Amino acid sequence: MSQSSGFLKWDEEAKQLLSVVCRNCPEPHFQRRSSSLSHIGCCAYEPVFTLFEIYRMIESGQTDFFLNQVYSHPDNTVCEYEIITGARIDALFYEKQAGEDEAPVERYHRLLQSPRTIYQATDERLAYAVCQFFEDGRGCGLDPRFKTGICRSFICTSIEDQLSMSERKQLADWQRIIREEGEPFHRREQAELEKRGWTLLDHVELIVSYFTELAQVKKADSHR
Repeated sequence: MSQSSGFLKWDEEAKQLLSVVCRNCPEPHFQRRSSSLSHIGCCAYEPVFTLFEIYRMIESGQTDFFLNQVYSHPDNTVCEYEIITGARIDALFYEKQAGEDEAPVERYHRLLQSPRTIYQATDERLAYAVCQFFEDGRGCGLDPRFKTGICRSFICTSIEDQLSMSERKQLADWQRIIREEGEPFHRREQAELEKRGWTLLDHVELIVSYFTELAQVKKADSHR
């Protein structure tokens, strides 16, 4: 079941926001540094999988996908309770262009040196990035059930500025549904894992087993 509100579409099953405007992203913030780079809008973003998305993968019987394509991916960064998805970086990022004093990668490292320009550094890098789950001609190739809360809820200002007051209220309601689905789960399960002394860094097999048991209990409860 889905609902539409002007520029927005609400996918009830996957609990995600979609917009046809995204096919030709108008947002200045997401424009590429070179015309040779694919125009992909915010799909340059590097998703951060929380415990909620990890649980959803295991609950859905996709443990191998989690372990092989997410946890063990060489470009991803495993933190204690999150996994940062590394983007594919175009070769132009490392090349100095005619008339420029530094290559984008050099500019990126320079901007990283000051807390005041860290966000500029991130933007510089992402201007040459493509999310590893992006597919040409399709968009996001990730199972919607596993998309992060940000990927399911983010709407850029170019779209939001065109919404009426009632549409903005509806947008806020849909975004709240997404937050309330994933964030409390992540906080609760992080507290439980901390109590057990487990982290994704050192105890992924134990966490997979724990989430498998959690999913089995949930399934049994739903059939009572």
